[in-house]
Amino acid sequence: MIPVVYHLYDSSGKILGAIGVSGDSSCADHNIAWKLRHKLNLDYVPKGISPTQDDNIIYDITDGVSASGWGHSECSPGAAQIARELPKTHPVRTKEKQ
Repeated sequence: MIPVVYHLYDSSGKILGAIGVSGDSSCADHNIAWKLRHKLNLDYVPKGISPTQDDNIIYDITDGVSASGWGHSECSPGAAQIARELPKTHPVRTKEKQ
């Protein structure tokens, strides 16, 4: 399987590196990588394409078309629900002002 890769950001929003996670599904990989990056305190995401302005997975595919152009197919209802809650349960940190 191809791993899900997330950038690791310091408190200034600078990319320090990346982390890759590969498991049973890309949706679960996303959730695990997000939580791990949060645990490491390396989730100062400066901006993102999701509705919450972070880099959360987007589930917006209807009839095979993504409304945002960034949509991902839903692997399971459980994984999708976990992802929808991540901005609340494991919010990205706010970049420090320079």
